[in-house]
Amino acid sequence: MAEALKINCRHCHARVDLSDCTPFEKVACPGCGVTLTVPMRFERYLLEKVCGKGGDSVVYRALEPELARRVAVKIASEDSDSETAQRFINSARISGHLTHPGVVPVYNCGTFEGRSFLVLRYMEHGDLEHLLKKGGLPGAAKIIAWIAAVIPVLIEARNKNIVHHDIKPANIMLSADDEPKLGDWDIAEIQEKDSQGAPCAMWASPIYASPERIFSGCEDYKGDIFSLGVTLYELLSGIAPFGLHGNEDTIYERRKDMAFQPLSALLPELPPAVSLAVTAMLDFYPENRPDYEEILALLNGVLDSGAIFEKE
Repeated sequence: MAEALKINCRHCHARVDLSDCTPFEKVACPGCGVTLTVPMRFERYLLEKVCGKGGDSVVYRALEPELARRVAVKIASEDSDSETAQRFINSARISGHLTHPGVVPVYNCGTFEGRSFLVLRYMEHGDLEHLLKKGGLPGAAKIIAWIAAVIPVLIEARNKNIVHHDIKPANIMLSADDEPKLGDWDIAEIQEKDSQGAPCAMWASPIYASPERIFSGCEDYKGDIFSLGVTLYELLSGIAPFGLHGNEDTIYERRKDMAFQPLSALLPELPPAVSLAVTAMLDFYPENRPDYEEILALLNGVLDSGAIFEKE
C-alpha cells in the first residue's frame, strides 16, 4: 500500500490528503480553493518543483518534513554513471572541509532507487547567472560587494589547498537576504601543497576556464582567480571577456593574446582601480595574477570610498 501523502495548504493551513494525486499535478485546496502543486516523494524529501537542470542532474526545491525546512535536492539523471555519484560525494566531502558561512551547506548525500542525490540549503533568490540572463542584476556596487563577500571563502579554500575549478555566476547563489554563497564543489580538488594537482576530468565551463586549465587540464588556486575575474567582468558588463564560442585552440589563443576590452572602455563610470584589478586577474600567466587578499582589499577600498554609489 502506498504511503499517505498529506501536506498543509500554504494559504489556509488545512491538512490536505494528496495520496491519490499524480506528482506535480495542480489541484485545488478543498478548504480555500488555492492551487496546490502535488509534491513527489523521494527518499525522505518531498520534491516541490524543478529549480534547475544540468547535463546529468536536476535540482528540485523540496521539503524535508521531519525538520520542517525547505532544501534543494540535486538528483542524478537516470542514465548517469558512477562518476556523477562520485562528484556528489566529493561535493559533500569538500564542503565539509570548509567552515566559512559563505559556503552553501550540504546536508546529506546518498543513493535512492539507484539514483545519486545531494541535499543542500535552499537558496531562495537563485544564482547570479539567472539574474544575469533575465537582466535582473543590480548596480556595480552591489555586484562588487557580492564578489568581495565570496573571496573569503576562496581564501579559506586556498589555505586548505582546495581548488574549486568551476567559479562562475551560476555557482554564486543568493539567500533570502541576498547573501552570496559559493556552491557546486562537485569537481573541486584537495591538492598537494605547491602542486597544480591532477588533470581535471571535467571541463564544464570553457567560458570561465583559465588558460592553464585549457592547455594542460591542471590549475592551482590561481586558476580560480582567473575564473573569478571572468565572472566579475561578465557580471559588471554583461559580456563574457573572451566570447562565448570557439574551439579549444581559439579559446586558448584569446586568453594568450588577452583579447578583451578593458572594463574601463565598456564602463567609463567604473573606478579605474576595478578595471585594472580585473585585467590583472585575467592575466595569461598565473604568477602575474594578484592574490585574493590584494583583490579583496582593492574591492573593499572602492566600496568604502563610495565612488561607485555616486555614479549609479
